[in-house]
Amino acid sequence: MGGYLNNANVHSTVRMLDEEGCTIQLRDDQNFLNSDTRSVTKMHVEFDNLSYCVYFSKGNSKTILENVTGCFRSERLTAIVGPSGAGKTTLLRIICAMKMTNVNGSITVNGKEWNGSDFRKETCFLPQEFALLPLLTIRETLYIAARLKVHGIHESRAYYLIVTEIAESLNLTNCLDTLVENLSGGERKRLSIGIEIITKPSVLLFDEPTSGLDSTSSNQVIGLLHKIAKGGCTVACAIHQPSSRMISQFDDLLVLHNGTSFYYGPWDDVFCTFSDAGYTCPQFYNISEFVLEVITGERSGDLNNLYKISRDKYSKSKKHLQYSIMGTEDTVAPKLNNITSKSGQTVWQEQKILFLKAIICIKRDNTLTKLRFAAHVIVAFLLGIVFYDSGNNASRINSNIACIFFVLLFLYFANSMPAVQMFPVEAAVFLREYLSNWYRLRSYFSVKVFSDLPLQILAPTVFITITYYMTGQPMEHNRFFRTWLICILTTILGQSSGMLIGVAFNTHLGTFLIPAINMPMILFAGFFLKFSEVTPYLQPLCAVSFFRYAFEGILQAIYDGNRERLQCYEIYCHVRLPKKILEGMDMPAVSFCTTVISLCIWILCLQLLTYLILKWKARNTKR
Repeated sequence: MGGYLNNANVHSTVRMLDEEGCTIQLRDDQNFLNSDTRSVTKMHVEFDNLSYCVYFSKGNSKTILENVTGCFRSERLTAIVGPSGAGKTTLLRIICAMKMTNVNGSITVNGKEWNGSDFRKETCFLPQEFALLPLLTIRETLYIAARLKVHGIHESRAYYLIVTEIAESLNLTNCLDTLVENLSGGERKRLSIGIEIITKPSVLLFDEPTSGLDSTSSNQVIGLLHKIAKGGCTVACAIHQPSSRMISQFDDLLVLHNGTSFYYGPWDDVFCTFSDAGYTCPQFYNISEFVLEVITGERSGDLNNLYKISRDKYSKSKKHLQYSIMGTEDTVAPKLNNITSKSGQTVWQEQKILFLKAIICIKRDNTLTKLRFAAHVIVAFLLGIVFYDSGNNASRINSNIACIFFVLLFLYFANSMPAVQMFPVEAAVFLREYLSNWYRLRSYFSVKVFSDLPLQILAPTVFITITYYMTGQPMEHNRFFRTWLICILTTILGQSSGMLIGVAFNTHLGTFLIPAINMPMILFAGFFLKFSEVTPYLQPLCAVSFFRYAFEGILQAIYDGNRERLQCYEIYCHVRLPKKILEGMDMPAVSFCTTVISLCIWILCLQLLTYLILKWKARNTKR
């Protein structure tokens, strides 16, 4: 087994294991990697008269599938062909229990009634766009997937051997240390397949696995699926228009058009069935193109006759398929709930793995980590130069107040805008992994919140330290600490806002909504208008503006209390008493403690809304 790893892999393995403080021993875990012991439960999936409707407002509805009949057999690769909008993706989502409402018809697995929740644990569905974290390498992606999906291993080194085994089977060994964002289309497809076959699922369903790939990469992917199917897995994929070379690797064909199945059976029976219905395929003609031309009406004939003949042939052939069911029906029950159950790991174990993934991404993220930190340092020095020594200069009070307000604006937007742009990508990965029962929502969300905290504290700390000193604010521990606390809370609030908008909307809309929503918050913060100047019916906006609490909190930290008079470097300074400065700003209106509590409530509300929206999106995706 040690031959699977070269020296570089061993070094990487030992290094990563040392970081986790693990003791390397293999013992019986080697058996997990043996292809003979990692048997696949053979599943014969049959669906009869499957229908699905989407209901709109005012009682309108649209039929997506209508009386679709067919089956997916183990050890066979099935192609689902049809024009765009035929219902191919919808059929796959229904089979794998990702759509369970408004579905009529029957689905059986090995002759038994289909149980969506249990069957989902034995099924993997790969969508056309398979979300991956761009900042992880192939090795790290497969390793983390193995840690989250495989729960029967007691020794950590076995996970690395699984990664090596998967990489070799997918021909990804030479690019194991390549970042996902630098992979080609074919490599990304193979990686996505590798993630799903880690636990050797019984059923693999693919939506357009060759989309966006050149002919060579497409043939490699289909060849891989054919190999997986021959290993005992039930594999079906929706495919738009396969080439002649690609067709030779498929075993069965399901033809859909307008939500109706016009043919199901072996590829070698297509010519005969279509010929019986009055459709003759020209010699040396691509069979998939011929089938699509027939069902779309480009070739003259009677489609109803084709539909009837195909259904009759399938009904007769069903009797000959029963032998495969008899050999597998007794093995279904113990296999379900085996290694992909949520209960396989505790919340703490899930959090450790997710935290490892989060730390790797944070270290490599140039936008959310390096660039954001550099921006904090650069802007801090810029503010220090522009507002140099204005904090103790009575003639520059207005400039100092403007500096304080700018500090809050920068901390908020410098942390909310990157989160809006980056979080949707991560949210897409979360939805895919969560729906596949990799981990619990609370495990992911708690790790997301706490893994971001170090940078949320470090960046504003460096920023306010530089700005506070260079602008000449009072060098008192209590005043600096209170200013620092407000800046930290503003930073966390900004990133929380960005996460909420990022998960609720797309990137383009979120980039517009962040400044648009916060304009009222900024307007009623007390900088442009004194609180006493705001009309009574608009004053509640001042009470809910988090910018108001942050702005007033820093002004109190700097000017409130027993602070001495400010220095005057001009002939006359109108105001020198710090207390008079606050009175001129209509402050303090609330205590500093109330300010901190209000900002914390805002943060908790934003985090709670983000959690609920993630949960709602996950549930909505299943509908």
